[in-house]
Amino acid sequence: MLEFNFPELSDRDWLAPKLSASGKLGSEWAFGTLFIWKNTYYSKVCRLGDSTLFCFSGPLHTYNMPLCEKSRLPEMMELMIADAAEKRIPFQLWGATKEQTEELEQLFPGRFRFETDRNSSDYVYRSEDLIALSGRKFHGKRNHISQFERKYDWSYEDLTRENLEDCRLVAKQWCKDHGGCKDKDGFASEPCAIDRALNHFDELHLAGGMIRVEGKPVAFTVGEEINPKAYLLHFEKALDGYDGLYAVINHEYAAKHLEGYEFINREEDMGIEGLRKAKLSYHPALLLERYRVTLAVKNGDAEK
Repeated sequence: MLEFNFPELSDRDWLAPKLSASGKLGSEWAFGTLFIWKNTYYSKVCRLGDSTLFCFSGPLHTYNMPLCEKSRLPEMMELMIADAAEKRIPFQLWGATKEQTEELEQLFPGRFRFETDRNSSDYVYRSEDLIALSGRKFHGKRNHISQFERKYDWSYEDLTRENLEDCRLVAKQWCKDHGGCKDKDGFASEPCAIDRALNHFDELHLAGGMIRVEGKPVAFTVGEEINPKAYLLHFEKALDGYDGLYAVINHEYAAKHLEGYEFINREEDMGIEGLRKAKLSYHPALLLERYRVTLAVKNGDAEK
């Protein structure tokens, strides 16, 4: 049986370079994602020499695509399938891209079923689009920013140890204004993840920015590099009552810090209609499709 463990800060030294070298664009290929959400999704890692396996060990145990040499992919898949059988659970793997499903089908013809998970697809944008906001398609965004700049006495600042507490204030107020941030099971998952990110901001090599209006913190964003080509925005929170505030925090941080990246990943919409509409309004260059992979034939007695 494979030994999976929760990622610790000390794991960043060996795992982050491997994740970066993979060149993947998905949010799960940033070490911060694994660490700050580990108590929500029970994300764990298993180190096998030069290869790494991942799983989400919650009520619905799910593996992720392995991080390994292409030649070792069949071996790693077999190990995960055998691990599921030993645990007497159905084998399922989440997060495969379209290209990866095609690769799996080529390696294992007819062995797997593939099902799209639209709610978990990452929105990936070209950084030049979010910075320049050029053309008719971004006319509305430019107007929102201009109106905000005329209407409010505002300022931008980078996140440092000195103003992280102000981020907590914004997050707490946002939660209060939006029903307490409880999910369907009553667990405050996002506030916990934000707290973990802010508690280990420097150790996780996170970065971010904040907007103030008349000195009051009203919005912040937190992100990290996935690899030299892609940057991930973990959180973006803005208080209600300030027209154009989301557009401003999004643009200010990108313009000041993300010009060197080709892509910006703003994560998934979780099937939330308003969030989906907002993310589509920025015209993603790529909707990174996610697939759930299961066995075409039941895994022995694991599914009884």
